[in-house]
Amino acid sequence: MKVKSSLSWLVIVLALSVPAAYGAEAPTDSAAVVPVEAPAVDPVSEAPAADAGGLQERVVDEVSPAEENREPNAKKSDIEAVHTEVETLRDQWQQSLSRAYPYTVVQANRPLIISGVGQLRYDHTFNQIANTPDSFTIPFFSLNFAGNLRKDYLEGKNVDYQLGIQTTGTSAISITDAWLSYQIFNSLDSTGPRLSITAGQQKKYFGIEATATEAFLPTIKLAQFAANLGLSTRDLGLVLAGDVLPNVDFGYNYRVPLLQYWLGGINGNGANTSDNNNNKDIFGRIQINAPVNYDHPLRGLSLGVSGYNGWDTKTATNTKTTTATFNTTATPAVPTTLTTATTTASIGQNGKKERYGADLAYVNTPVGFTLEYVHGRDEVATNGTVTNGVVKTPYGFREVNEEAYTFTLFYNFGDQFVTAAKNQDRYDDFYPVTYQPFFRFDRWVPDTSHYGTHSDIYTAGFNWFFAQTTKLQLNYNYKAENGTSPRTNEFLAQFQFGF
Repeated sequence: MKVKSSLSWLVIVLALSVPAAYGAEAPTDSAAVVPVEAPAVDPVSEAPAADAGGLQERVVDEVSPAEENREPNAKKSDIEAVHTEVETLRDQWQQSLSRAYPYTVVQANRPLIISGVGQLRYDHTFNQIANTPDSFTIPFFSLNFAGNLRKDYLEGKNVDYQLGIQTTGTSAISITDAWLSYQIFNSLDSTGPRLSITAGQQKKYFGIEATATEAFLPTIKLAQFAANLGLSTRDLGLVLAGDVLPNVDFGYNYRVPLLQYWLGGINGNGANTSDNNNNKDIFGRIQINAPVNYDHPLRGLSLGVSGYNGWDTKTATNTKTTTATFNTTATPAVPTTLTTATTTASIGQNGKKERYGADLAYVNTPVGFTLEYVHGRDEVATNGTVTNGVVKTPYGFREVNEEAYTFTLFYNFGDQFVTAAKNQDRYDDFYPVTYQPFFRFDRWVPDTSHYGTHSDIYTAGFNWFFAQTTKLQLNYNYKAENGTSPRTNEFLAQFQFGF
């Protein structure tokens, strides 16, 4: 009986110790331990039933589904092994391409962007005097290669380059753009200012018409001043370009600075040509833009002023002629004048070359316009003639002032934007169909001292855009020189494609 009694007390003590062993809260030092009767145990289920005191069953070996599906962490050695395997496979793939396709796969050390513009033109000219034969021509075709030599992923201070070649309807091929550019300021911060420097052969920044590249010209032929004053040609030198106080519309990814500026120093003698004097030409341009959001009615409004100051070497030639008069042996005698001696003398000097201009533009949809005024000042050479010691025409140099006015009014209609993004900007590689009729007035005054001697061209045109630089252009030009005659009518049709 004593043994049974001892065993009973042992069972009770073990039962009381079970909650502490299975995670029950241990009593604090100030708490009294109160004995609690052990719960009844179901002999079938072997699981203790929880009583009102809240003894909980604890499952020790149970694992959650997330823990069961979790993959083991990769070790550093495993990652390095994967990197090595990827590099090996890449090298093997490149070697296989070189062996299998040595002449059909183009490879470059850095990303390369290839673009181009081609033009096919039909020209029919007729006037009051004689008809000029109409003709199909390819006036322009270009290929451009652009990329970066240094890519700054932190601040966008990239080193970019561009090389372009062109042919202008003949077998000759020349270089258009050939420059390197460095972004001095952070170009990834759209809210900050921009500043870049570009060295090489590039466009001069003067006005609107002369600065536009061939792919974006609104008319088939340039405004008269752009070619006559040499402003549309490219030149060799350095150009500093930047802007300040930008307005950024993040909803449309549209950025427009309040002020843009360009400052350049160039040879001033044209593309692919070295300088003909020791002085460098300087040009500058400032443009003020409306700092508004993309959907604002004043988007595209700008006012600009431009200046150009340079030198050009001019040469004047003086021709001296000595003559003698003889009578022929015929009866009656006929006097005949013969030249017995001719000498020429040339003199050259550097003459000033100045251009000033102002422009106002509103480029928006559906109505827009551009207005430009340009004033030029050049020193021109006058060749002289002297006959038997008598000066017929004095030779030397004189200053000539030129003026030009160009006004273009256009209207856009058609499905300019895709249905899903009516208010979004046009894409670079997709320009929904747009129809653009326009009218242009272009006046050129070669010498303001004889203002009646001028050339006026009235152009009625229509542009049918298929893509941003792919369009069908129809131009009808009415040209009146000196305000009277001769008057020339010209019809031009041109298909331009860009890629």
